[in-house]
Amino acid sequence: MMTEPTDQPSFPRLRPSVSQNASRQAEIARVRRMTVEERVKAALGLGRRFAALQPAPRKA
Repeated sequence: MMTEPTDQPSFPRLRPSVSQNASRQAEIARVRRMTVEERVKAALGLGRRFAALQPAPRKA
């Protein structure tokens, strides 16, 4: 039994997030203002910055 296609999508159309886009643009601008040395130092500090986020232990 085949069903007829409908004009209604199965999921509502997603709307772009204004706050997410503004945050992303601000972060891009911040990174563009950084020197290479500042970028490297920031990248090396990510391990400490997110140290509390540990992966779940693997079960054997």
